[in-house]
Amino acid sequence: MGAPGSGTTLLYDALCTHKDLAYVTLNMLRAGIHKHGRVVGDKRTALFRVQNLFHRDQASSVPHEANAFWIKYFGTYNYLTENDFTPQMAAYYRKNVLAVQNIWKRPRFINKNLQHCVRVRILGRIFPDAKFIHMIRDGRAVAYSILNKKGEANPTMFLLSLKKILGEKYEPERSELFNYGSAWAELVRKAKEAGAFGPDRYYELRYEDLIARPYDEIKRVVEFCELDWYGRFEESIPKTSNMNTKWKQNASDDQKKDLEESTLELRQTLGIA
Repeated sequence: MGAPGSGTTLLYDALCTHKDLAYVTLNMLRAGIHKHGRVVGDKRTALFRVQNLFHRDQASSVPHEANAFWIKYFGTYNYLTENDFTPQMAAYYRKNVLAVQNIWKRPRFINKNLQHCVRVRILGRIFPDAKFIHMIRDGRAVAYSILNKKGEANPTMFLLSLKKILGEKYEPERSELFNYGSAWAELVRKAKEAGAFGPDRYYELRYEDLIARPYDEIKRVVEFCELDWYGRFEESIPKTSNMNTKWKQNASDDQKKDLEESTLELRQTLGIA
């Protein structure tokens, strides 16, 4: 988990090459992996194979955030705690996770979703053995990255949910960029609540460390997850490049001021200069 633009996809894609990890794909969603009833029932594996025959493009088979998988009870960027727990909710998500594992025939399940930042407490209640990996990146780089994504054809859920994330902290008189920085801080603080589960269940990773030392950092993550380290997985570790300099090079003076101000308090707490 992590705020949008924090580098979570880089880590997610790398981990999903591990032989013991099951993950959701777009073809699984097309096959109704998140649905139950007489129409789908126990036919999900067969339907998944059919989808793989018809949709062979890369986007259909790579690891997916699977918003449709989570949205039934969690909604979009709703802040949820253990007090929102219901047995029906738990049964639904546990059954869905097991269905994905059964398709892959793998013992562990992994999912990267940006909205998990506001769900750690309810997820911890539903899955008491879950481990949480939290990717944190310099909020100035994150906010500037989000601003530049605004013109894309399919804006992220984050852009559509900015006011929901910030609530009373949203400042309409300030720039959109300023509020993106504030939202980064809010999401990081919410995600860090998983730290209450203890060091065996919560791991914090800095984007800057991952791109500087991908081998060492991913190995630490694998050890935290209690997974095997083996040659073929090691070969899949990607090459990385530092994308943190764009805001310094391209942002205007006013934009830099907004980036600095909106992220300052949390950056100081995190030790980000």
